[in-house]
Amino acid sequence: MFQGENLKGLVDCSRLKNIFLNPLVILTLFMVVWTGFLLEKQFFLGVFYYDIHVYLNNALMFAGIPVGNLSVVYLSPLMPFLTSLIFRAGLISEHVLFVLDGVIFIIGVLSLYLIFKERFDEVQSFTGILIFLSFPLIFAWAVSGGIDVPGMLFSILTIYTLILGVNKDKRFLYLVFPLFALAFLARYTSAILIFPLLLYLLINKEFFQNLKNIAVGVLAGLAVIVPFLIYVYIKLGNFLPFINIFTSTLLGSGASVNDLGYNPLKLYFLNNILNYISVGPLTGVYGILQSPFRGYPTILSYIIVVILIIGLGIYLYSILKNRLKETDFKNRKTGIKLLIFIILIICGIFSFNYMPYMLCELLFLSILYTGYNILKGRDDKNLKIDFLFLSWIGSFFIFHSIIPLKEDRYFITMLPALAYFILLALSSLIEKFQTRISKKHLKSAIYLAVGIILLSYSTATYIGHVNQEGYGFYLQTACNWLKEYDPHYQEKEIYSNYDPGASWCLKKEVRFGVPRLYVDMESFSNYLRGKNVYYYIDAYSTSPHIPGYHIIYSYETISIYERDL
Repeated sequence: MFQGENLKGLVDCSRLKNIFLNPLVILTLFMVVWTGFLLEKQFFLGVFYYDIHVYLNNALMFAGIPVGNLSVVYLSPLMPFLTSLIFRAGLISEHVLFVLDGVIFIIGVLSLYLIFKERFDEVQSFTGILIFLSFPLIFAWAVSGGIDVPGMLFSILTIYTLILGVNKDKRFLYLVFPLFALAFLARYTSAILIFPLLLYLLINKEFFQNLKNIAVGVLAGLAVIVPFLIYVYIKLGNFLPFINIFTSTLLGSGASVNDLGYNPLKLYFLNNILNYISVGPLTGVYGILQSPFRGYPTILSYIIVVILIIGLGIYLYSILKNRLKETDFKNRKTGIKLLIFIILIICGIFSFNYMPYMLCELLFLSILYTGYNILKGRDDKNLKIDFLFLSWIGSFFIFHSIIPLKEDRYFITMLPALAYFILLALSSLIEKFQTRISKKHLKSAIYLAVGIILLSYSTATYIGHVNQEGYGFYLQTACNWLKEYDPHYQEKEIYSNYDPGASWCLKKEVRFGVPRLYVDMESFSNYLRGKNVYYYIDAYSTSPHIPGYHIIYSYETISIYERDL
């Protein structure tokens, strides 16, 4: 009896040990701690980007507490809606949005690890996640309250269910389009994910066997989107604002030289890709992490690019070498495929420079489909995933390169695929020299060392750039001061050059006004007095003299003006 209990205890301990040594469990615990670290820093920084205050105001509106113009209801609604559910419970704070971002971030990263496991082993997949987490844009935007990371993470979930549905259980196909709909509602430009989805379905024979599952999934996806469309119509009475932003975003129109993000340079993201891998200096302003083009690439960036070029070169050579042995180039069908492939590439290059982005996307999809059919072999599961990620990074790169609005955070949509190809290149390079790395533990150590070095450097850089509060913190401090200075501020007309932030901080509608739109300060003053403006909040530390108004508060980047009696 005693021996039996001991044996049972040993078995339980062994099982418990195996659970805690499981890479997925280790990664989950690590992600909880690491996300907590990012949240702590984000709470300190506060809201540091204009659009995030818009999402917070929209969350108030969804919660039945409108503080601003309803015309912004058509903006990507998923994160504001989820945030509003917590607001309804009485917990109203920007921290709610940060934490929701963090929860979705953890789920998305774990899903990315599981996608990697469909192609690599556990150690390699864990290394791929470390590489992904090390990107500067992830540090800056993961729990910022923005929509770029949630849109990307719901895209990861979409891709994961697609792979499972095709390779393991067709019932997962029911989830693909509902998750795709959520990715779209999280960030409208996630609609570009349709091209990778189509490619992966086309290169799998299961596509033609599971049309029923896909059709049901599409209907479920529409069921996710339609309630939002109905809500927009009820609030606005028409779909025009939603249609305008949707078409201007997805058709690449609507941008002008007056837009802050206007940039017609098509190779902008390629020119800055070194900065997206690793950025310096070790200490500096937080804006360098938000927009890495403001920094400079580190030696690690160059090392990773060398690994990318050599590793992917080795991998492509091995594929071509095998296909040369198997392919009969005298076969007429093979010759036609190669000719079509070459013609499509030439047309694709031309379309990137001179044609609308949609045509370029379709040509790119055709190039990948033809290329896959040329390279595929007997066991091509891994090649299919390679082409899935290639279409992922290529489709978003084409879209964001061709439209004339560019910000570094748009590259976030391509980061999972970038991490995938860095991992693929690293594994190809290590496998090439595996005869010299005979011990399995040594090989695993090399993988993990690369990931740990990248993540450690990025963490050090992040710490060196978060030593000062953001302007969102200063704006909240200024508005708190105004609440105490004038308990009746809700009854006064207030304008600001940063109206979403001021509206959120004061929990009342603050209207937009900025001196640069007027010929001189006297004209601007006449405009404010004509609107019966009692307070004006300057959030950008310009502090100009406004006739008829005087400054009653000034700290860091914020100045508050009061109308003269």
